[in-house]
Amino acid sequence: MEKAEIERFARNLDWNLLQDFLVIVEEKGVTRAATRLHVSQPAVTNKLQRLEKYMDSHLIDRTAREFTLTETGQMVYEECVELYSNVSRMAETLKDVRDSITGHVSVNTPTHAESKVIDNALWKFHKTHTKATVSLHVATSWDVITSVKRKNAACGIALVTSRTSSLNYDVIYRERFGLYCGYGSELFGRDDVSLDEIAAQPYVTFPTDVIGGELHNFTVARKKSGIDSVPISQSYHLEEIRRLIEIGVGIGPHPVHVAQRFVDQGRLWQLKAFNDYPVFEVCLITNPRIRLNAAEQAFINIIRDEIYNTPLEERTVEACVYNP
Repeated sequence: MEKAEIERFARNLDWNLLQDFLVIVEEKGVTRAATRLHVSQPAVTNKLQRLEKYMDSHLIDRTAREFTLTETGQMVYEECVELYSNVSRMAETLKDVRDSITGHVSVNTPTHAESKVIDNALWKFHKTHTKATVSLHVATSWDVITSVKRKNAACGIALVTSRTSSLNYDVIYRERFGLYCGYGSELFGRDDVSLDEIAAQPYVTFPTDVIGGELHNFTVARKKSGIDSVPISQSYHLEEIRRLIEIGVGIGPHPVHVAQRFVDQGRLWQLKAFNDYPVFEVCLITNPRIRLNAAEQAFINIIRDEIYNTPLEERTVEACVYNP
């Protein structure tokens, strides 16, 4: 392709179509992409068709049973990821040029990622780099991983059930989930609750408590125990799930180490009959292809030091029943 043709191609391309295509691929379908983009499905389909027409090639294999990219579609997607990450980090890069001393660290994390490793790293970073700043953005673990993959965040903290070779994972801690009822439940305070009684209770949980979701192992364990009710309420936020459990709307899952203080306060009660505690790893996630500013690199170095200077057994929350 001649230089003039390349310039004309870039000048005439609607770059917004690339962003829409990126979302379609990440959501693995037009319908879910439309929900995320807050537009109608026909609008997303139209944008996809416009991009395919401009590229003069099909980008998605419509004959496959599952969502599958064509060879051209895969190539366009990989270029979209690079384009988006470069553009999204442009402001941060410019800021570093203007002020290379302060620097800012953006960390994406799920709600209630609680660990002395994280706390110590934040404290040491601010004590060591007094002019640097840190922002913590709460998101689901899936969104955290996506943001790091797309280079929107310098690093992320997330519950990890599967890994990709394009990212680096450092285990911050291991946690286990138990089942709890609240002071508003008829089961509260009882040590003789059976699995049948638990299974008969209304259930509240996270949207990720499904087969194939972030809490897949917990989902399998509770289903195996016969606890398979359709949730009557859901939330991505741990605080809201706890509220629903406490007031007796339903029973639900909670990280054992986080729930302990609420058990001590008489607000939650662990249901002992469910004693299958799958282990989950909460990891520091970084992207080796990201260009870090000085503050970002310093924070990652500090939290990694905290991780590897703390034995794994001290970073593992053991399964136990906390009810007296």
